[in-house]
Amino acid sequence: MVEKDPQLSALEPGELDLFVESMEPSRLELIGNKAWVDWHIRLQKLNQQAVLEASSMQEELTKETLISCGKLPVLIYEAICIQVWRTKIYPQIIKLEPAPANTFGVYMVLYHEAAAIGLLETVLFHEDGATCVSDVAIDLLQYALDQLTALVALINNDYLKPVTAKQMECETVLEELERQKRDLQFDISMRCISIVRYLAEHMEVAGIGASLATNLYKTQDVPSLLCHLIMHEPWMKRNDSGDLEVFNYGRWTKPTTEDLTQLHRSEAQLWLCLRQLLLEPRLVHYYTIDECRRNSFCRLQAKMTETMLDQIPPLGELKMFLCRLSVGDYSSLHNRTNGNTVKNPGCTLIEVVPQIKEMYMKQVHKRTKSLAKTQLEYFHMDGSDETREMAKKLLESYTSDAALALDSGGAKCAKCGENASKKCSRCKTEWYCGRECQVQQWPKHKDFCDQYAKFCL
Repeated sequence: MVEKDPQLSALEPGELDLFVESMEPSRLELIGNKAWVDWHIRLQKLNQQAVLEASSMQEELTKETLISCGKLPVLIYEAICIQVWRTKIYPQIIKLEPAPANTFGVYMVLYHEAAAIGLLETVLFHEDGATCVSDVAIDLLQYALDQLTALVALINNDYLKPVTAKQMECETVLEELERQKRDLQFDISMRCISIVRYLAEHMEVAGIGASLATNLYKTQDVPSLLCHLIMHEPWMKRNDSGDLEVFNYGRWTKPTTEDLTQLHRSEAQLWLCLRQLLLEPRLVHYYTIDECRRNSFCRLQAKMTETMLDQIPPLGELKMFLCRLSVGDYSSLHNRTNGNTVKNPGCTLIEVVPQIKEMYMKQVHKRTKSLAKTQLEYFHMDGSDETREMAKKLLESYTSDAALALDSGGAKCAKCGENASKKCSRCKTEWYCGRECQVQQWPKHKDFCDQYAKFCL
Protein backbone atom coordinates (compact mmCIF):
# COMPACT_ATOMS: atom_id res chain seq x y z
CA MET A 1 0.00 0.00 0.00
CA VAL A 2 1.29 3.48 -0.87
CA GLU A 3 1.48 5.98 1.96
CA LYS A 4 1.53 9.73 1.47
CA ASP A 5 5.17 10.66 1.07
CA PRO A 6 6.34 14.29 1.03
CA GLN A 7 8.96 13.31 -1.57
CA LEU A 8 6.53 11.46 -3.83
CA SER A 9 6.08 13.18 -7.18
CA ALA A 10 3.87 12.58 -10.20
CA LEU A 11 6.33 14.46 -12.44
CA GLU A 12 9.90 13.91 -13.49
CA PRO A 13 12.40 16.81 -13.12
CA GLY A 14 11.75 19.45 -15.77
CA GLU A 15 8.32 18.15 -16.72
CA LEU A 16 6.32 20.77 -14.78
CA ASP A 17 7.45 23.77 -16.85
CA LEU A 18 7.29 21.77 -20.08
CA PHE A 19 3.76 20.49 -19.42
CA VAL A 20 2.37 23.85 -18.31
CA GLU A 21 3.92 25.90 -21.11
CA SER A 22 2.53 23.50 -23.72
CA MET A 23 -1.07 23.74 -22.43
CA GLU A 24 -3.57 24.86 -25.06
CA PRO A 25 -7.38 24.47 -25.24
CA SER A 26 -8.48 21.32 -27.07
CA ARG A 27 -10.33 21.34 -30.34
CA LEU A 28 -13.43 19.19 -30.14
CA GLU A 29 -12.75 17.34 -33.38
CA LEU A 30 -9.30 16.23 -32.17
CA ILE A 31 -10.50 14.54 -28.97
CA GLY A 32 -9.20 10.97 -28.83
CA ASN A 33 -6.28 11.23 -31.27
CA LYS A 34 -2.71 10.47 -30.20
CA ALA A 35 -1.75 14.10 -29.50
CA TRP A 36 -4.87 14.56 -27.39
CA VAL A 37 -4.17 11.37 -25.40
CA ASP A 38 -0.68 12.65 -24.62
CA TRP A 39 -2.22 15.90 -23.41
CA HIS A 40 -4.71 13.95 -21.28
CA ILE A 41 -1.85 12.10 -19.57
CA ARG A 42 -0.01 15.37 -18.92
CA LEU A 43 -3.15 16.90 -17.41
CA GLN A 44 -3.65 13.86 -15.20
CA LYS A 45 -0.08 14.12 -13.90
CA LEU A 46 -0.40 17.86 -13.26
CA ASN A 47 -3.56 17.23 -11.26
CA GLN A 48 -1.86 14.53 -9.19
CA GLN A 49 1.18 16.74 -8.56
CA ALA A 50 -0.93 19.73 -7.46
CA VAL A 51 -2.87 17.63 -4.95
CA LEU A 52 0.32 16.00 -3.63
CA GLU A 53 1.86 19.43 -3.03
CA ALA A 54 -1.25 20.80 -1.33
CA SER A 55 -1.86 17.75 0.88
CA SER A 56 1.74 17.31 2.04
CA MET A 57 2.36 21.02 2.68
CA GLN A 58 5.06 21.23 0.01
CA GLU A 59 5.78 24.42 -1.90
CA GLU A 60 2.91 24.62 -4.39
CA LEU A 61 5.04 24.90 -7.52
CA THR A 62 2.28 23.54 -9.79
CA LYS A 63 -0.13 26.25 -8.70
CA GLU A 64 2.50 28.97 -9.03
CA THR A 65 3.56 27.80 -12.49
CA LEU A 66 -0.02 27.57 -13.79
CA ILE A 67 -0.79 31.08 -12.54
CA SER A 68 2.48 32.71 -13.63
CA CYS A 69 2.05 31.24 -17.13
CA GLY A 70 -1.63 32.30 -17.21
CA LYS A 71 -2.81 28.77 -17.98
CA LEU A 72 -5.77 28.39 -15.59
CA PRO A 73 -8.27 29.49 -18.27
CA VAL A 74 -7.14 26.48 -20.34
CA LEU A 75 -8.56 24.18 -17.64
CA ILE A 76 -11.92 25.93 -17.90
CA TYR A 77 -11.90 25.50 -21.67
CA GLU A 78 -11.11 21.79 -21.20
CA ALA A 79 -13.94 21.18 -18.74
CA ILE A 80 -16.50 22.94 -20.94
CA CYS A 81 -15.18 21.21 -24.06
CA ILE A 82 -15.81 17.77 -22.54
CA GLN A 83 -19.16 18.93 -21.16
CA VAL A 84 -20.23 19.70 -24.73
CA TRP A 85 -18.66 16.45 -25.97
CA ARG A 86 -20.60 14.25 -23.52
CA THR A 87 -23.90 15.99 -24.27
CA LYS A 88 -23.52 16.11 -28.06
CA ILE A 89 -20.93 13.61 -29.33
CA TYR A 90 -21.17 10.84 -26.72
CA PRO A 91 -24.85 10.01 -27.48
CA GLN A 92 -24.00 9.69 -31.18
CA ILE A 93 -21.08 7.35 -30.40
CA ILE A 94 -23.41 5.13 -28.38
CA LYS A 95 -25.90 5.07 -31.27
CA LEU A 96 -23.16 4.04 -33.68
CA GLU A 97 -21.87 1.31 -31.38
CA PRO A 98 -24.52 0.34 -28.81
CA ALA A 99 -22.56 -2.76 -27.72
CA PRO A 100 -18.91 -1.61 -27.70
CA ALA A 101 -16.17 -4.23 -27.41
CA ASN A 102 -14.34 -1.93 -25.00
CA THR A 103 -15.12 1.38 -23.32
CA PHE A 104 -11.62 2.42 -22.33
CA GLY A 105 -11.34 5.29 -24.83
CA VAL A 106 -14.74 6.78 -24.03
CA TYR A 107 -14.07 6.57 -20.30
CA MET A 108 -10.73 8.35 -20.84
CA VAL A 109 -12.52 11.35 -22.39
CA LEU A 110 -15.10 11.48 -19.61
CA TYR A 111 -12.32 11.30 -17.03
CA HIS A 112 -10.51 14.21 -18.69
CA GLU A 113 -13.22 16.56 -17.43
CA ALA A 114 -12.81 15.28 -13.87
CA ALA A 115 -9.02 15.82 -14.05
CA ALA A 116 -9.43 19.41 -15.25
CA ILE A 117 -11.97 20.23 -12.53
CA GLY A 118 -9.87 18.50 -9.87
CA LEU A 119 -6.89 20.69 -10.75
CA LEU A 120 -9.05 23.82 -10.81
CA GLU A 121 -10.52 23.01 -7.39
CA THR A 122 -7.03 22.71 -5.91
CA VAL A 123 -5.68 25.94 -7.41
CA LEU A 124 -8.71 28.23 -7.04
CA PHE A 125 -8.45 28.00 -3.26
CA HIS A 126 -5.97 30.87 -3.58
CA GLU A 127 -6.98 34.45 -4.32
CA ASP A 128 -4.43 34.84 -7.11
CA GLY A 129 -6.08 31.87 -8.82
CA ALA A 130 -9.36 33.80 -9.03
CA THR A 131 -7.50 36.78 -10.48
CA CYS A 132 -5.96 34.55 -13.16
CA VAL A 133 -9.39 33.33 -14.37
CA SER A 134 -11.12 36.73 -14.21
CA ASP A 135 -11.62 36.88 -17.99
CA VAL A 136 -13.49 33.57 -18.01
CA ALA A 137 -14.92 33.56 -14.47
CA ILE A 138 -18.49 33.86 -15.76
CA ASP A 139 -17.95 30.85 -18.03
CA LEU A 140 -16.61 28.88 -15.06
CA LEU A 141 -19.50 29.92 -12.85
CA GLN A 142 -22.06 28.88 -15.47
CA TYR A 143 -20.30 25.54 -15.87
CA ALA A 144 -20.12 24.93 -12.09
CA LEU A 145 -23.79 25.80 -11.59
CA ASP A 146 -24.71 23.42 -14.43
CA GLN A 147 -22.94 20.69 -12.46
CA LEU A 148 -24.75 21.54 -9.20
CA THR A 149 -28.03 21.33 -11.08
CA ALA A 150 -26.90 17.94 -12.43
CA LEU A 151 -26.14 16.88 -8.85
CA VAL A 152 -29.72 17.64 -7.84
CA ALA A 153 -30.92 15.60 -10.82
CA LEU A 154 -28.75 12.65 -9.75
CA ILE A 155 -30.19 12.81 -6.24
CA ASN A 156 -33.75 12.96 -7.60
CA ASN A 157 -33.02 9.99 -9.88
CA ASP A 158 -31.96 7.78 -6.95
CA TYR A 159 -28.23 7.92 -7.60
CA LEU A 160 -27.63 7.47 -3.86
CA LYS A 161 -29.81 4.37 -3.78
CA PRO A 162 -27.62 1.29 -3.10
CA VAL A 163 -26.66 -0.94 -6.04
CA THR A 164 -26.20 -4.61 -5.20
CA ALA A 165 -23.29 -6.71 -6.39
CA LYS A 166 -25.76 -8.90 -8.32
CA GLN A 167 -27.10 -5.86 -10.19
CA MET A 168 -23.57 -4.84 -11.15
CA GLU A 169 -22.72 -8.35 -12.35
CA CYS A 170 -25.78 -8.32 -14.62
CA GLU A 171 -24.84 -5.01 -16.26
CA THR A 172 -24.13 -4.85 -19.96
CA VAL A 173 -21.00 -3.05 -21.15
CA LEU A 174 -23.09 0.00 -22.05
CA GLU A 175 -24.88 0.00 -18.66
CA GLU A 176 -21.51 -0.17 -16.92
CA LEU A 177 -20.27 2.80 -18.96
CA GLU A 178 -23.40 4.77 -18.07
CA ARG A 179 -22.83 4.00 -14.38
CA GLN A 180 -19.21 5.16 -14.66
CA LYS A 181 -20.43 8.31 -16.41
CA ARG A 182 -22.83 9.04 -13.54
CA ASP A 183 -20.06 8.37 -11.00
CA LEU A 184 -17.80 10.89 -12.73
CA GLN A 185 -20.67 13.38 -12.96
CA PHE A 186 -21.22 13.04 -9.22
CA ASP A 187 -17.51 13.53 -8.49
CA ILE A 188 -17.33 16.61 -10.73
CA SER A 189 -20.47 18.07 -9.18
CA MET A 190 -19.16 17.64 -5.66
CA ARG A 191 -15.93 19.40 -6.63
CA CYS A 192 -17.91 22.24 -8.18
CA ILE A 193 -19.34 23.05 -4.74
CA SER A 194 -15.86 24.25 -3.78
CA ILE A 195 -15.44 26.15 -7.05
CA VAL A 196 -18.70 28.07 -6.56
CA ARG A 197 -17.60 28.94 -3.03
CA TYR A 198 -14.21 30.24 -4.21
CA LEU A 199 -15.83 32.38 -6.93
CA ALA A 200 -18.30 33.79 -4.40
CA GLU A 201 -15.53 34.62 -1.94
CA HIS A 202 -13.31 36.22 -4.58
CA MET A 203 -16.14 38.04 -6.33
CA GLU A 204 -14.48 41.46 -6.16
CA VAL A 205 -10.96 40.14 -6.83
CA ALA A 206 -12.12 38.76 -10.17
CA GLY A 207 -13.08 42.31 -11.20
CA ILE A 208 -16.57 41.38 -12.40
CA GLY A 209 -18.41 41.28 -9.09
CA ALA A 210 -21.64 42.71 -10.50
CA SER A 211 -21.88 40.09 -13.25
CA LEU A 212 -21.02 37.26 -10.86
CA ALA A 213 -23.61 38.54 -8.37
CA THR A 214 -26.26 38.71 -11.09
CA ASN A 215 -25.65 35.06 -11.94
CA LEU A 216 -25.45 33.89 -8.32
CA TYR A 217 -28.55 35.70 -7.07
CA LYS A 218 -30.78 36.51 -10.04
CA THR A 219 -30.09 34.24 -13.00
CA GLN A 220 -29.75 31.24 -10.70
CA ASP A 221 -31.03 31.10 -7.13
CA VAL A 222 -27.78 29.71 -5.75
CA PRO A 223 -28.53 30.28 -2.03
CA SER A 224 -31.66 28.11 -2.32
CA LEU A 225 -29.73 25.50 -4.33
CA LEU A 226 -27.08 25.27 -1.59
CA CYS A 227 -29.80 25.00 1.04
CA HIS A 228 -31.37 22.12 -0.89
CA LEU A 229 -28.05 20.26 -1.07
CA ILE A 230 -27.34 20.75 2.63
CA MET A 231 -30.71 19.24 3.50
CA HIS A 232 -30.14 16.20 1.24
CA GLU A 233 -26.55 15.48 2.41
CA PRO A 234 -25.35 13.85 -0.85
CA TRP A 235 -21.92 13.06 0.63
CA MET A 236 -23.48 10.21 2.65
CA LYS A 237 -25.39 7.09 1.66
CA ARG A 238 -26.17 3.53 2.78
CA ASN A 239 -24.74 0.60 0.83
CA ASP A 240 -26.66 -2.57 -0.02
CA SER A 241 -25.75 -3.99 3.40
CA GLY A 242 -27.18 -0.96 5.19
CA ASP A 243 -23.76 0.37 6.25
CA LEU A 244 -23.02 4.07 6.13
CA GLU A 245 -20.57 5.29 3.48
CA VAL A 246 -19.10 8.73 2.86
CA PHE A 247 -17.77 10.22 -0.37
CA ASN A 248 -14.11 11.21 -0.22
CA TYR A 249 -11.71 11.93 -3.07
CA GLY A 250 -13.78 10.26 -5.76
CA ARG A 251 -14.87 7.08 -3.98
CA TRP A 252 -17.33 5.84 -1.38
CA THR A 253 -15.74 4.39 1.78
CA LYS A 254 -16.81 3.40 5.26
CA PRO A 255 -16.24 6.34 7.61
CA THR A 256 -13.69 6.09 10.41
CA THR A 257 -14.50 7.23 13.94
CA GLU A 258 -12.67 10.47 13.17
CA ASP A 259 -14.75 10.96 10.01
CA LEU A 260 -17.95 10.75 12.05
CA THR A 261 -16.78 13.45 14.46
CA GLN A 262 -15.58 15.86 11.76
CA LEU A 263 -17.69 17.93 9.40
CA HIS A 264 -17.46 16.42 5.91
CA ARG A 265 -15.42 18.60 3.52
CA SER A 266 -18.31 18.96 1.05
CA GLU A 267 -20.72 19.90 3.82
CA ALA A 268 -18.23 22.47 5.12
CA GLN A 269 -17.89 23.96 1.63
CA LEU A 270 -21.67 24.22 1.25
CA TRP A 271 -22.05 26.00 4.60
CA LEU A 272 -19.16 28.39 3.92
CA CYS A 273 -20.51 29.21 0.46
CA LEU A 274 -23.99 29.86 1.84
CA ARG A 275 -22.51 32.07 4.57
CA GLN A 276 -20.61 34.06 1.94
CA LEU A 277 -23.70 34.60 -0.20
CA LEU A 278 -26.15 35.47 2.59
CA LEU A 279 -23.75 37.83 4.38
CA GLU A 280 -22.45 39.41 1.17
CA PRO A 281 -23.14 43.21 1.11
CA ARG A 282 -24.50 42.89 -2.43
CA LEU A 283 -27.28 40.59 -1.20
CA VAL A 284 -29.78 43.35 -0.43
CA HIS A 285 -29.51 44.75 -3.96
CA TYR A 286 -29.68 41.47 -5.86
CA TYR A 287 -31.76 39.02 -3.85
CA THR A 288 -35.24 39.09 -2.38
CA ILE A 289 -35.89 36.72 0.50
CA ASP A 290 -39.57 35.91 0.13
CA GLU A 291 -41.52 33.71 2.50
CA CYS A 292 -40.67 30.49 0.66
CA ARG A 293 -36.93 31.21 0.71
CA ARG A 294 -37.15 32.38 4.30
CA ASN A 295 -38.75 29.11 5.41
CA SER A 296 -36.06 27.08 3.59
CA PHE A 297 -33.22 29.01 5.19
CA CYS A 298 -34.75 28.87 8.66
CA ARG A 299 -34.96 25.07 8.52
CA LEU A 300 -31.16 25.01 8.39
CA GLN A 301 -30.92 26.20 11.99
CA ALA A 302 -31.62 22.69 13.25
CA LYS A 303 -28.46 21.47 11.50
CA MET A 304 -26.18 24.10 13.01
CA THR A 305 -24.91 22.23 16.05
CA GLU A 306 -22.37 23.39 18.63
CA THR A 307 -19.92 20.81 17.29
CA MET A 308 -20.17 22.35 13.83
CA LEU A 309 -19.64 25.87 15.16
CA ASP A 310 -16.61 24.70 17.15
CA GLN A 311 -15.05 23.31 13.98
CA ILE A 312 -15.92 26.31 11.77
CA PRO A 313 -16.36 29.39 14.02
CA PRO A 314 -17.21 31.80 11.11
CA LEU A 315 -20.53 29.94 10.76
CA GLY A 316 -21.58 31.62 14.01
CA GLU A 317 -22.33 34.76 11.97
CA LEU A 318 -24.54 32.74 9.65
CA LYS A 319 -26.43 31.28 12.61
CA MET A 320 -27.08 34.78 13.96
CA PHE A 321 -28.34 35.84 10.52
CA LEU A 322 -30.71 32.85 10.38
CA CYS A 323 -31.96 33.55 13.90
CA ARG A 324 -32.80 37.15 12.98
CA LEU A 325 -34.41 35.94 9.78
CA SER A 326 -36.65 33.51 11.68
CA VAL A 327 -38.07 36.19 14.00
CA GLY A 328 -38.15 39.29 11.81
CA ASP A 329 -39.19 40.70 8.47
CA TYR A 330 -36.23 40.74 6.12
CA SER A 331 -38.08 42.28 3.19
CA SER A 332 -37.49 45.85 4.43
CA LEU A 333 -33.78 45.45 3.72
CA HIS A 334 -34.54 45.35 0.01
CA ASN A 335 -35.98 48.84 0.09
CA ARG A 336 -32.85 50.58 1.38
CA THR A 337 -31.78 53.75 -0.34
CA ASN A 338 -28.38 55.32 -0.80
CA GLY A 339 -27.30 58.74 0.46
CA ASN A 340 -29.21 60.50 -2.34
CA THR A 341 -32.42 58.57 -1.50
CA VAL A 342 -32.23 56.80 -4.85
CA LYS A 343 -32.84 53.08 -4.76
CA ASN A 344 -29.98 50.86 -5.87
CA PRO A 345 -31.63 48.65 -8.49
CA GLY A 346 -28.95 45.96 -8.24
CA CYS A 347 -28.54 45.75 -12.00
CA THR A 348 -25.47 45.80 -14.20
CA LEU A 349 -25.13 48.26 -17.07
CA ILE A 350 -22.54 46.12 -18.85
CA GLU A 351 -22.89 42.45 -18.05
CA VAL A 352 -20.24 39.89 -18.89
CA VAL A 353 -21.80 36.83 -20.54
CA PRO A 354 -20.35 33.32 -20.95
CA GLN A 355 -18.94 32.58 -24.40
CA ILE A 356 -16.85 29.40 -24.23
CA LYS A 357 -19.72 26.93 -24.29
CA GLU A 358 -21.32 28.75 -27.20
CA MET A 359 -18.02 28.56 -29.10
CA TYR A 360 -17.83 24.77 -28.66
CA MET A 361 -21.49 24.36 -29.55
CA LYS A 362 -20.78 26.11 -32.86
CA GLN A 363 -17.89 23.70 -33.48
CA VAL A 364 -20.25 20.70 -33.31
CA HIS A 365 -23.28 22.28 -34.98
CA LYS A 366 -24.56 19.84 -37.64
CA ARG A 367 -21.37 17.78 -37.25
CA THR A 368 -22.18 15.49 -34.34
CA LYS A 369 -22.56 12.33 -36.44
CA SER A 370 -19.42 12.87 -38.51
CA LEU A 371 -17.37 13.73 -35.43
CA ALA A 372 -18.69 10.66 -33.63
CA LYS A 373 -17.66 8.39 -36.53
CA THR A 374 -14.15 9.86 -36.62
CA GLN A 375 -13.63 9.63 -32.86
CA LEU A 376 -15.01 6.12 -32.70
CA GLU A 377 -12.07 5.09 -34.86
CA TYR A 378 -9.69 6.68 -32.34
CA PHE A 379 -11.24 4.62 -29.54
CA HIS A 380 -10.93 1.27 -31.30
CA MET A 381 -8.02 -0.70 -29.86
CA ASP A 382 -6.74 -2.76 -32.79
CA GLY A 383 -3.89 -4.46 -30.95
CA SER A 384 -1.18 -2.56 -32.84
CA ASP A 385 2.03 -1.56 -31.10
CA GLU A 386 0.88 2.06 -31.07
CA THR A 387 -2.45 1.33 -29.34
CA ARG A 388 -0.77 -1.04 -26.89
CA GLU A 389 1.74 1.61 -25.92
CA MET A 390 -0.99 4.25 -25.58
CA ALA A 391 -3.16 2.02 -23.37
CA LYS A 392 -0.19 1.11 -21.20
CA LYS A 393 0.76 4.78 -20.67
CA LEU A 394 -2.82 5.65 -19.79
CA LEU A 395 -3.18 2.87 -17.24
CA GLU A 396 0.16 3.74 -15.68
CA SER A 397 -1.02 7.32 -15.18
CA TYR A 398 -4.21 6.08 -13.48
CA THR A 399 -2.53 3.49 -11.24
CA SER A 400 0.83 5.13 -10.45
CA ASP A 401 2.10 5.48 -6.90
CA ALA A 402 1.21 9.18 -7.05
CA ALA A 403 -2.39 8.36 -8.05
CA LEU A 404 -2.74 5.82 -5.24
CA ALA A 405 -1.31 8.26 -2.69
CA LEU A 406 -4.22 10.61 -3.43
CA ASP A 407 -6.81 7.90 -2.97
CA SER A 408 -7.79 8.45 0.67
CA GLY A 409 -4.50 7.12 1.98
CA GLY A 410 -3.58 4.42 -0.52
CA ALA A 411 -4.97 1.55 -2.53
CA LYS A 412 -8.51 0.33 -1.81
CA CYS A 413 -10.03 -3.07 -2.35
CA ALA A 414 -12.13 -3.07 -5.53
CA LYS A 415 -14.73 -5.24 -3.78
CA CYS A 416 -15.14 -3.95 -0.22
CA GLY A 417 -13.33 -0.60 -0.23
CA GLU A 418 -10.99 -1.49 2.63
CA ASN A 419 -7.24 -0.86 2.52
CA ALA A 420 -5.60 -3.22 0.06
CA SER A 421 -2.09 -4.54 -0.46
CA LYS A 422 -2.52 -7.10 -3.27
CA LYS A 423 -2.80 -6.41 -7.01
CA CYS A 424 -4.38 -8.48 -9.74
CA SER A 425 -1.34 -10.46 -10.94
CA ARG A 426 -2.49 -10.33 -14.56
CA CYS A 427 -3.30 -6.66 -15.23
CA LYS A 428 -1.77 -5.12 -12.08
CA THR A 429 -4.37 -2.34 -12.11
CA GLU A 430 -6.94 -3.50 -9.53
CA TRP A 431 -6.32 -3.96 -5.80
CA TYR A 432 -7.75 -6.37 -3.23
CA CYS A 433 -7.55 -6.83 0.50
CA GLY A 434 -7.47 -10.63 0.15
CA ARG A 435 -8.22 -13.70 -1.91
CA GLU A 436 -11.92 -13.83 -0.99
CA CYS A 437 -12.68 -10.37 -2.32
CA GLN A 438 -10.66 -11.02 -5.46
CA VAL A 439 -12.67 -14.16 -6.25
CA GLN A 440 -15.98 -12.37 -5.61
CA GLN A 441 -14.96 -9.44 -7.80
CA TRP A 442 -13.63 -11.55 -10.68
CA PRO A 443 -16.91 -11.74 -12.68
CA LYS A 444 -16.95 -7.95 -12.69
CA HIS A 445 -13.24 -7.45 -13.31
CA LYS A 446 -12.85 -10.18 -15.96
CA ASP A 447 -13.89 -8.08 -18.98
CA PHE A 448 -11.50 -5.25 -18.15
CA CYS A 449 -8.69 -7.67 -17.32
CA ASP A 450 -9.18 -9.41 -20.68
CA GLN A 451 -9.16 -6.07 -22.48
CA TYR A 452 -5.96 -5.08 -20.74
CA ALA A 453 -4.30 -8.38 -21.59
CA LYS A 454 -5.36 -8.01 -25.22
CA PHE A 455 -4.22 -4.40 -25.66
CA CYS A 456 -1.26 -4.02 -23.35
CA LEU A 457 0.43 -7.33 -22.64
